[in-house]
Amino acid sequence: MKEKEQVWGSQAEDAERRRWFDPTFKIMAVKVLPGEHYVSTAGQEMIVTVLGSCVAACIWDPRMKIGGMNHFMLPDSGAEYAPIDKAMRYGNHAMEELINDLLRRGARREALEIKVFGAGNVIPGMVGGGASVGDRNAVFVRRYLGEEGLRLAAEDLGGPYPRRIHFFPRLGKVIRLFLKKDVERAVITREMSYRSRLKDVPVEGDVELFT
Repeated sequence: MKEKEQVWGSQAEDAERRRWFDPTFKIMAVKVLPGEHYVSTAGQEMIVTVLGSCVAACIWDPRMKIGGMNHFMLPDSGAEYAPIDKAMRYGNHAMEELINDLLRRGARREALEIKVFGAGNVIPGMVGGGASVGDRNAVFVRRYLGEEGLRLAAEDLGGPYPRRIHFFPRLGKVIRLFLKKDVERAVITREMSYRSRLKDVPVEGDVELFT
């Protein structure tokens, strides 16, 4: 059965169907697909995603022991990267939906620790301003965190390889694995499909970031 893909950064509605027991880590796992986010309050649970040129933010509140992950890329704006364009507003939306979901569940904005991953040079081609798809996503996420005054605890961005990310929300721990070239084709196919669908997504406005 083909996995359902979301365009917007919605909570993974069918997470139960993508939940399994991981025998390596001996813990329940949930997969996040492009365009989704997922927040875990379950304790013994791992959030997993596979990234090519997309970026994922793993956000954790160490006091509440809860965390979440998103998975997104900026859509093509047809113009050079600018703070007010559609691409920026989509990226803001993807980040703010995850953060607001955590805040609604008791996290405190000032306590959040953020680790970002992905933005590899995996999808071929260039976007506005001569940047690669991955580079553009990396620039966005760094700029967003800086402008919002959010604490960047760690980053692993760029490079030629896709990554698999394992996030343990109770501990705030992340394990990153680089994937072999034989996996890359499937990653590119999924992200190119997601990128194509983003061109038709309306961005009606920014999400208010709660404090």
